[in-house]
Amino acid sequence: MKKLTVFLAAFIGLAAVNPAVARTAVDKQRAACERDSHKFCAAEEPDAIAVEKCLRAHASQLSKACRRQFMEKGR
Repeated sequence: MKKLTVFLAAFIGLAAVNPAVARTAVDKQRAACERDSHKFCAAEEPDAIAVEKCLRAHASQLSKACRRQFMEKGR
């Protein structure tokens, strides 16, 4: 769980300006992508950049909720 938290925190690093917003975003990303992260990218943890690249490589296989998180962030 700690590894995933590091990954998700890196995902929204710029949102740290407002901690309440950042926490909400982390919670949403965790809920949306946790299973996909473990399923496709467990070998890349705890390297947040590698996990993000891995999730992008599996974009067509991700859950709708996780894919939506990538699109919402304009990534």
